[in-house]
Amino acid sequence: MYIDGNTSFEKIATEFPYLIGPLLEMGIKVIVCGDIKWGTLEEEIKKLGLNLEEVLEKLNAIVEENGGPKRHIKLEF
Repeated sequence: MYIDGNTSFEKIATEFPYLIGPLLEMGIKVIVCGDIKWGTLEEEIKKLGLNLEEVLEKLNAIVEENGGPKRHIKLEF
């Protein structure tokens, strides 16, 4: 399992950017006002009253289809 309840929004944005669209379709925002949202996926799912297991199952299926995390380069200036 790539994504679990403790997965941060930062990890999703940097390693699994292709999940941002599907999460938005579920009503879960990863980026707010141009910044990555703080917190974990489970916190947001509970706040929205969604089913944690269903969401995680869908997200991990998408990750499997996409071959896992994407490599990324994090530049700091």
